[in-house]
Amino acid sequence: MSLLLVVVLLFFSSSCSDSFHQYYVSDDCTSVTSTPCNPLSVYARHMSKYSNSIFYLIGNSSIRNHDINITAVKNVTLHGLDQSCLIYDNINEGLCINGTFLRSTQIDIIDTELIGNGGNKILNSLSNSISLSNVTVANSTSTGLALARSLVTIKNNLIFRNNTGVVGGGLAINDSSVLTLTSSANLEFIDNYASYKGGGIYIEESSDSDIILIIPNMPLTLINNTAGLVGGDMYGYHRSFLHEYRFKLTNQHISSTNNAMSVRFCDPINSKRHTFLESNQHIFPGQALKMYVTLLGKNYFGRFSPTIGILKLYGKSSSNSTFTLVSQKYVNNTCSLIKYTPYLTQTRIYHIRLSVYNNPTYNFISFDYIVNECPIGFSTSSSQGSCTCSQSVSRENVTCDINSLNITHNGLLWIGTYHTSTPFNANETNPNACIINEDCLLYCSPNPVTFKLNHTDIQCVDNRGQRMCGSCRVGYSLLMGSNKCGHCHNNYMMIAWIALFAVMGVLLVVLLIALNLTVSVGTLNGLLFYANIVKLYEPVFSRKGALPVLSQIISWINLDFGFEICFYNGMDNYAKQWLQRYGKISRLMGSHAVPVLSTLFLLSYTKLVRTIVIVLHKREVTLHCTNESVKSVSLWYEDPNFEYGKGKHAGLFGFALLVTVFFVIPYTLFFLLNPFYEKYLSNLKVFKKFWSRFKPIIDAYSGTMKDEYRFWPGLLLVARIPVLLSVTLVDSFIQSQHFLLSMLLTVLVIVLSLGYCFGGVYKKRMNNLSHMKCYDALIKKLLKKQDEDDAPLLDLTESHKTVDQQKREIVPSSTDVRHSASRESVVELF
Repeated sequence: MSLLLVVVLLFFSSSCSDSFHQYYVSDDCTSVTSTPCNPLSVYARHMSKYSNSIFYLIGNSSIRNHDINITAVKNVTLHGLDQSCLIYDNINEGLCINGTFLRSTQIDIIDTELIGNGGNKILNSLSNSISLSNVTVANSTSTGLALARSLVTIKNNLIFRNNTGVVGGGLAINDSSVLTLTSSANLEFIDNYASYKGGGIYIEESSDSDIILIIPNMPLTLINNTAGLVGGDMYGYHRSFLHEYRFKLTNQHISSTNNAMSVRFCDPINSKRHTFLESNQHIFPGQALKMYVTLLGKNYFGRFSPTIGILKLYGKSSSNSTFTLVSQKYVNNTCSLIKYTPYLTQTRIYHIRLSVYNNPTYNFISFDYIVNECPIGFSTSSSQGSCTCSQSVSRENVTCDINSLNITHNGLLWIGTYHTSTPFNANETNPNACIINEDCLLYCSPNPVTFKLNHTDIQCVDNRGQRMCGSCRVGYSLLMGSNKCGHCHNNYMMIAWIALFAVMGVLLVVLLIALNLTVSVGTLNGLLFYANIVKLYEPVFSRKGALPVLSQIISWINLDFGFEICFYNGMDNYAKQWLQRYGKISRLMGSHAVPVLSTLFLLSYTKLVRTIVIVLHKREVTLHCTNESVKSVSLWYEDPNFEYGKGKHAGLFGFALLVTVFFVIPYTLFFLLNPFYEKYLSNLKVFKKFWSRFKPIIDAYSGTMKDEYRFWPGLLLVARIPVLLSVTLVDSFIQSQHFLLSMLLTVLVIVLSLGYCFGGVYKKRMNNLSHMKCYDALIKKLLKKQDEDDAPLLDLTESHKTVDQQKREIVPSSTDVRHSASRESVVELF
């Protein structure tokens, strides 16, 4: 059973007496010879009769909370006779003395142990005489002993062990309370803890609470007391001229401090380095001032030590105005970063002072700061007193943070300066800067991104960067087989790829001759058309997990690598387009045999035309310059780092026009109109010699056709063009999927309808069946794709994928190519 003593002095109702009555308290009075002797509960029921009394506690006396009802008593002494009075394990206070309604009351607590209670309190006893002698306070859970508006005298030992609290673990002296130590007093604080401050002792300085020594060198023991923040052993007490006498510490190495008395600038790396000076700061409207400060109090020995407190910031708007309080910040007991946002838009010098006092002219530190014009991409908002997104950057779902200089958007967008190759500081104001703010569906991230205007590569995917993600980042090279950028790690592997690329034309010719795979056979013409369409629509048709063997075969038929390789370090789109053209030309040099040459022309046609379209594709971009001018500039769509038709692109542009004029257009017209040439122009003397040279090529393409349908290969060639243009010029395969499928379906329906109307265009029935089978397989695939798209085409829960992300799922890297034991035909695979 817990033992509790609560002395509640509620009101004063009896007169003083010079004589004290003696009473004995014990749970077992049979062994007590002195009288009167009763259990404590007997006296507690009529406590008002026992003023001017001394209660001697013999042995252990047990009493419950509700057994004590002390309403009127004066001058009481509790004294342990044969052992200490033990008050323990009470959930609330073990000892609570409240002198609200008492005057000049004497209460002495002698030889008492307060163990394991929720806490112990003495309050509202400024006019009463309360003394403690030989008292031990231990294991309290809410401050060992708390004084509030009370005067307490220590006549002998007062020991605090293993108590916990928030403010003051062992002893808390608050509300103008004073603890007086007589000549025989001794204080000990061991293993106490406060979660905030004052692990051993806390003294509230703001209310002039204090500890007074009667004689000098009184012993004070502080050992292993701790606090969550400051004042592990002691908080709020230091030696000064106000104290006549000082303690004699048994342990000189104590942790102590008091309320903040001064503020200093500090170094976050070396927190002990303090200074009164701070460099002027430059900020933008709405940007926060940043300063590292430390608050200093005084420890027991009177030396400055870090502490906690409230820092007050005073500012003024002009040189003639007075300082006013603009902000208050809580500061920890370390070198702390303080931020303050003034929200001023006028560009000039301002002043600010920092102090821990309510008077800005007392014990302060100060510095000046300059408000500058908003940086690139930001403009001043007078209503917000801050820099916000400028007109050139502002659009739906774009946000700007002036403190971090970050810009955030939801993706598929590119925002940056036109001259990305010119480095600049994001916090500079550049009057000549021009900003691009354009949709970017090819190589930009589809996910939300946060970036700075001097580091725009974050908006790109696949290691791409620079203007509108058109090129590779520094240290990366464009890979053959895709539009990704990667590292070229192995020089020997690069040499091997270059060697393979150089002999690919020869290998292709040998393969065509060995397998007799030429257009003169008849079947290959329709198969190549089918393979071209499938390759162009690869991102639309393909599904995750498609057979890599099929992808490889179709890629090789279309003269692509089919997997990603690094050709050489530093390769970009400009060099890649030249290499692709070189590849076509080099392959044409493989053989002079007419069927093989004709086959090579047809194999190269789709790839070559698409390359020309890519080279000639232009994009108009709007530039928003900081001088408020707006202008338009033409850029190469494939790589916006090149101006259209200028510089390096001019060479590509000129060569593309030459190839178009002197090869693509003549080749296409020659193919399509060869029956007309043969019927009306071949007999003319002017064209006879010319026709005799090219007739073998026409025969290679049309020899397997019926005479009236020798235009059919040319029709298939022309049918590729609308499909090729639609696939090449769209920004996103996913967003344009319905359009692409509709375009392909229209072309196939026209071609297939004509084939059925003509009753077969090939001389051999087998070729007609094979030809129709290709179209039938392609249309079935298309209709199946349309059905899949109806449920629905795009999963809205998935993020949008860029063109290369769509391709990557079906275009393996060089290490992903695997051989398959099956030998399915291209048609059967689909």
